[in-house]
Amino acid sequence: MTDLTPAGASALDAADPLAGFRGAFVHDDADPDLIYLDGNSLGRLPVASATMAEDLVRQWGHRLIRVWNEGWFEIAQRIGDRLAELVGAEPGEVVLADSTSIALYKTATAALQARPGRTRILTDDLNFPSDVQALRAAAEAAGPDHGVVILPTDGIHGAVGALSDALSGPDAADVALVSLSQVAFRSGWCWDLADTTRMVHEAGALVLWDLCHSVGVVPIDLGAAEVDLAVGCTYKYLNGGPGSPALLYVNAARTELRNPLRGWLGSDDPMAFSFDAGPAEGASRFLTGTPPVLSAALVEPGVDLTLEAGMDRIRAKSTALTERFIALADMHLAPLGFELRTPRDPGRRGSHVSLSHVEAQAVGQALVNESHTIPDFRPPDLLRFGFAPLYIGYADVDEAVRRIVEVVESGGIDRWRGVQSVVP
Repeated sequence: MTDLTPAGASALDAADPLAGFRGAFVHDDADPDLIYLDGNSLGRLPVASATMAEDLVRQWGHRLIRVWNEGWFEIAQRIGDRLAELVGAEPGEVVLADSTSIALYKTATAALQARPGRTRILTDDLNFPSDVQALRAAAEAAGPDHGVVILPTDGIHGAVGALSDALSGPDAADVALVSLSQVAFRSGWCWDLADTTRMVHEAGALVLWDLCHSVGVVPIDLGAAEVDLAVGCTYKYLNGGPGSPALLYVNAARTELRNPLRGWLGSDDPMAFSFDAGPAEGASRFLTGTPPVLSAALVEPGVDLTLEAGMDRIRAKSTALTERFIALADMHLAPLGFELRTPRDPGRRGSHVSLSHVEAQAVGQALVNESHTIPDFRPPDLLRFGFAPLYIGYADVDEAVRRIVEVVESGGIDRWRGVQSVVP
C-alpha cells in the first residue's frame, strides 16, 4: 500500500475489476453521499431481488398453491446447491434451512448424538453469543453431564493454543464437538479452516463451523478441509435480505448424523404424509417444516452476483480495502484515541475491521446522524467497519476515515454521548 492519497484511491477504483458490481445494488438517490460500512450485519439490496420480490408476490396472487409445483417446493435444495458452489461443497450437501441459531442447534445436537460417551463442546470467547446459547441448549438437551467449555482469548486472536492444548490434554477424550466462528464477529479474526478441522479430527471429535462473517468474502472449501458440519447466514455479504434463511451443510460422508428436529420436509417422501417416513438424502434430512419461500427465493440474486464476481477477486479486493483502512487508521485515527482490535495479518482477517474507542458509541451515532456513514457499534467500546467488495470502493475508505476525524474534532462525541438506538 504505497499511495494513501485520494489520487491513489481514485487510481485503484479506476482499475478495480469489480467496480461494475456496485450498480447491481440499490442505492438511495435521496442520500447519494451515504457510505455503507455495515454489510457485515446486513448487506445491500440487489436490484434483481427487488424485481424478484414483486414477481414472487404476483405468483402467489395469481398461481396460488399451483406454484409449489413450479419451483417453490425444491427451493431449499436448489439454492442450497448454488451456495454449495461458494463453500466448496457437493450438490446435496447444502440446504437453506431455518435461522442460523436453529440450524446450529440442530447440527450441534446431531453431533453430540453421534459421539456417545463424549460430553463436552469446545468453543472460544470470540464466538457469537447466540452460538454459545444454542450450544448450551444442545448440551442441556443431551443430559446433565454435558457442557460447553469456552476457551479464553486475548479479545482479538482465536484460541489456537488453548484449543490445541484442550484437544491433546487428559480430557481430550471427553470432547464431542468443536464449534467456532470462522471469522469472529467482534475482531474479524479468521481461523485456518483446514488446519483446525484436522486438529479436531485427530482428537476424535467433530467440527461445526459458523460461516456467518466469512461466506461471500473469504474463500471456503469445506470439502477439501473435510469439515463435518457448517451453518451460516445469507443476509450479510450474500445480501439475501433481513432474516433470510441460513445455509446448513452436512458432509455427505457423515451419514450417521440425524436431524433431532424431524419434520415432513426432511423426510424421504414428504407428500406421502406418513408417520413412519424415513430421512431424506443428504443435507435435506435436516429440513423440518415448510420453507419460507418469499425470503428463501430472495437469497439467490446475491449468491449469483457473488459467484459471477468470483471468490478470488472478492478476497483480493477485501484484503486491499481492509489494508488501506488500517493504514489510514494508523495515520489519522490512532492519534485521536482509536485502537485497532483486528488482526493485522490479512490471512487471519475477514472483511471487517474493528476499532476501539472509549467513546465508540457516540462516534458511531455522530457518523450515522451527521456524516452519512454507517458502521456499527458493539459494546462496550467497538466500532466495526465492514468492507463489502461488491459495492465498496477505495475512495469510500478514504472518505470514511476523513469523516471519522471530522466528527471527533468537531465535537461530535459531546453532541451524541449517551444516545443509543435499538440496533447500534
